[in-house]
Amino acid sequence: MNENKSPIPSNGFLESLIDLFAGLEQYRSPYAPTVQAPDEMVEQLVQNASFKTGLVSATCSLPPGPLGLLSILPELLVIYRIQGHLVLDIAALHGKEVHVTRELLLYCLFKHGSAHVFRKVIEETSLKILIRPTTVMLFQSLLEKVGLLITKTVLRKQFARWIPLGGAVVTGTFAYFDTKKVGTTAHALFSKEIETWNHITDLEAE
Repeated sequence: MNENKSPIPSNGFLESLIDLFAGLEQYRSPYAPTVQAPDEMVEQLVQNASFKTGLVSATCSLPPGPLGLLSILPELLVIYRIQGHLVLDIAALHGKEVHVTRELLLYCLFKHGSAHVFRKVIEETSLKILIRPTTVMLFQSLLEKVGLLITKTVLRKQFARWIPLGGAVVTGTFAYFDTKKVGTTAHALFSKEIETWNHITDLEAE
């Protein structure tokens, strides 16, 4: 009897996510603002990051069965790190790296999965982005909501691990296009004016 068949995100994984974002906050992009619109450079960065995440996901999906299941959560952390660096690089090209918060990083990484999760933290209009900062506890609460989104990804990857070779193609393709969406979100977001409020958001008031 296998009681740990599904590698669902645990508290340990959420702690790893917090550590990941702490590491991303220390990342300094090698890119600088461009005089002209950075569309071409952003497109190249997104393409490179998409290829990397697709390769990581496909490679980690090659081991079949239980061995492959063990690699799912570490794989996701690597993918999120690559995507996080992509977001910061795009912000730097737009001259807005200083505006990137943990909340904004989460928004770029997971908006396309479920934008409503961020409705109390990020307010986006056609011209402006408004960021409401959170406390440590409230940020962890936001991560827990994101964890539910990650669970869906884990279950999909779990199923793919039992499909020889074909599963690697599926997960690699998904990671590729998922990173494309992250890049598109970041590029569109940093093209706008960004404003940060000092008011702490109460995420727990549903």
